[in-house]
Amino acid sequence: MPGGTSRRCADQGMTLIEMLIVLVIIGVVAGGVALGVGAATRAPSVETEARRLALRLQAAADDAMIGDRIIAFTVEKHGYGFAAVGRDGTMTPLSDGLAFHRLPGGIAVALDVAPPVMMGVDGSGKPLNATISNGEQVWTVRYDGMTATAQRAQAGTQPS
Repeated sequence: MPGGTSRRCADQGMTLIEMLIVLVIIGVVAGGVALGVGAATRAPSVETEARRLALRLQAAADDAMIGDRIIAFTVEKHGYGFAAVGRDGTMTPLSDGLAFHRLPGGIAVALDVAPPVMMGVDGSGKPLNATISNGEQVWTVRYDGMTATAQRAQAGTQPS
């Protein structure tokens, strides 16, 4: 039976290469599904932006104390950032974690004091309240000169 040998090999199942290819395909599909799950929850929100601002204010205050320098917090129409203040008063924008942050569309920030807000080397900075809103949600970031916190604004609070 010359044809029986090839028929037996075909009935034995998949080869290792075929199994690996199937596993790779399953892995790619699973990765795509995992990346797609929760995409809506990763969209920028007012809460996320308020917490980000509080963390960055805290980091800038710590940097000012540890680095023995003055850092200015600046706010513009579409975002905010931090700058090192030189002895002659010139401001040099910071990079890395304190670089300018562009706010997502529809989200705005307003301060209760005129920028720039200076953060001193001795931990003394000018206190501020920042309001982050998108028309529906409002969060407040409070900076007391040393620490920053974010919390949902009380009902009826309007951005300034």
